[in-house]
Amino acid sequence: MARYVGVDWASRGWLTVATDGEEWTAQMHPSMHSVWFAHRDAAAILVDVPIGLPEAERRECDRQAKAFLGERSSSVFWTPCRAAVEAPTYERAKQENEDCRGDSLSSQAWGLIPRIREVDRLLRDGVDAEATILESHPEVCFRALGGGESLPSKHDADGLEARRTVLEAVDDSIAGVYEDFEESLIESQPQWARRIGESNRDDLLDAMGLALAAKRGAGDFRTLPDDPPLDAEGLPMQIVYAGRR
Repeated sequence: MARYVGVDWASRGWLTVATDGEEWTAQMHPSMHSVWFAHRDAAAILVDVPIGLPEAERRECDRQAKAFLGERSSSVFWTPCRAAVEAPTYERAKQENEDCRGDSLSSQAWGLIPRIREVDRLLRDGVDAEATILESHPEVCFRALGGGESLPSKHDADGLEARRTVLEAVDDSIAGVYEDFEESLIESQPQWARRIGESNRDDLLDAMGLALAAKRGAGDFRTLPDDPPLDAEGLPMQIVYAGRR
């Protein structure tokens, strides 16, 4: 049976949620190589990290994702150029980005550069993962799966509840799964034994949204933009998602 996986960075590691269509599982991984080792037979692995790095201009997929999200556009950051991703320090990365395309680098983007570099290295390491590991964005997925409805911030109870509602309206198999994950992985675990922390509840929902989008879109994903360009290393500069149907 095919497996579908959503992957989100969660403070101390990569949080994966996987489903075979009925059963749902969640696990933390120390690296994307570990994620690939565990799920390389998956039909699709959607990860919330940029894949395909620009050389001199902002990516069109980032522009279109911002437009798609409207008032939630701030959840999409401008992907650093490849030279900035390879830079050893924040000051050097800012300078490289300015040299490449005339704009600086946000502290948020700098904080994610180790994750961007890690995924980029995996996909360029000859492991034949580029057809399976695809860039997505949880907010794009939730909005598309929710029929275009804007959702409140995921950092409060209303936002978390709204996202659970979207998931359960789209797929019966996910009903109660988030609550089961909360109980088994967070609330029933002593603090020292938790792999998924109290602060990672939104990351858990993001990974679930990505996994559901992988399940619904595998083999026929929608993409931003419609005809994605390739970066200098041959990786697509795209954001994939699935509609509600």
